[in-house]
Amino acid sequence: MSILDKLSKMYADKRELALLELMYCAMSVFSVVAAGIVALFDQSMGVAVLIVPLVAVTAMCMNVVAWALIKLAADTFLPKKKDGKKK
Repeated sequence: MSILDKLSKMYADKRELALLELMYCAMSVFSVVAAGIVALFDQSMGVAVLIVPLVAVTAMCMNVVAWALIKLAADTFLPKKKDGKKK
């Protein structure tokens, strides 16, 4: 099973938060590796490139908190069906 198949299956299974976290993680890892390669040639530029994963991790944390608050609000305030499931 390829990576695209796994990502498509996760999307079909309504696991958007997990996909979002995976993309932020991939972007952070790629940026750290790129910063390391750039730092081999120019140290100050390599350090400057490290801002990208810092922003990605910060955005991921903010998205996870927002996602949790929205989920909490939806579970708390939205009416439930008679069989105990949400609408």
